[in-house]
Amino acid sequence: MSPDLPPVLAERLPALRSAAQAEPLGLYLHIPFCLDRCTYCSFTTTRDRELQPATIRRLISQVQAWGEALGCPRVDTLYLGGGTPSLLTPAELAELTAAVRGAFDLSPLREATFEANPGTVDLAWLQQARALGWDRVSLGVQALDDGLLGRLGRIHGEAQALEALDLAGRAGFHRRSADLMVGIPGQSLAKVVEDARVLAATGIDHLSIYLLDLDKACPLRADIDAGRLSLPSEDEVADVFEALQDALPGLGLAPYEISNYARPGAESIHNTRYWERRPYLGLGPSAASQLGAFRWTESAVIPAWADGRGALDVQELDAAEILAEIPLLGLRLHRGVAWGALRGEADARHLRPLCDGWEARLHDLAKEGLVVWEGDQVRLSPRGMLLSNGILQMFV
Repeated sequence: MSPDLPPVLAERLPALRSAAQAEPLGLYLHIPFCLDRCTYCSFTTTRDRELQPATIRRLISQVQAWGEALGCPRVDTLYLGGGTPSLLTPAELAELTAAVRGAFDLSPLREATFEANPGTVDLAWLQQARALGWDRVSLGVQALDDGLLGRLGRIHGEAQALEALDLAGRAGFHRRSADLMVGIPGQSLAKVVEDARVLAATGIDHLSIYLLDLDKACPLRADIDAGRLSLPSEDEVADVFEALQDALPGLGLAPYEISNYARPGAESIHNTRYWERRPYLGLGPSAASQLGAFRWTESAVIPAWADGRGALDVQELDAAEILAEIPLLGLRLHRGVAWGALRGEADARHLRPLCDGWEARLHDLAKEGLVVWEGDQVRLSPRGMLLSNGILQMFV
């Protein structure tokens, strides 16, 4: 057994290998480095670039170890997230890509995405990434307002964000996604909708709309708590989401998940696998994996992770937890959940009363206009999407 494979998972390896061989995996690689830390960020990141060489070496070692341990499983989606993956040197990107190709079977690969900060990319780097086989880029635009971007601690401005999208197109990326954030202090509804229109006009094929999340300690949270800044009200945020739901389809970007819009056929295949509860392997500090009934998260302490000393958080889900995650995740998708298939899963797991209880509650919500039943297919209504956090609590 490779020393890079965590001992706590070694005893579970037969079950993990069986799950990894059953269908193609998604492979997520976490790059935790940033030039600066955004004021709202609670992700596992660092500005200490001196850690980068050792971290990338360990990541490559993990890729090789897991590829061998799982029997060179098939992978149909790759995702390089962060942090700021676009801070990888050309040599690091090439070496990491080669390691993935050597350790996993990429013959069924359908999508290879990397995240990028608009303030860190140039044409040569993007061209190299495209030549290495990466075919989709997700740019963290967040807003097209220099004042709001400064408040968020972003290192780019509006012009640089639009330039980065143009550079990605010139480098050969036909699949380009942008992030837009809602709920920033001082942000107006009209400005969010206008930013979405401008981004759509660049020809992007995907737009992710994220609500500013300040549930963990960060500088922006401290400013809010001290009264120096104030967040928009829940009603104001709901108005923005409703306005975007109305405006974006007319711009060619149809909703397919609570926070995501795409042109036909341009939905994120990798992210959709999470909502469909399909298997994935995550490598890197704080990365999460799910294979069969097992889920684990890598250490978020970057130096310890790079040295192989970080502890894993491993969970084995029981039958009821696995069943509950199907509607918990699937109802985020606009197409909803095939409830007849879920009933079949419940019967196979001897959990039909649990499923029947959910079904009764969803029928009650349908009377309130929050849920739509179409035969045995159930989905959230547009209003239900706005109230999804409360509705989905029934499955937790």
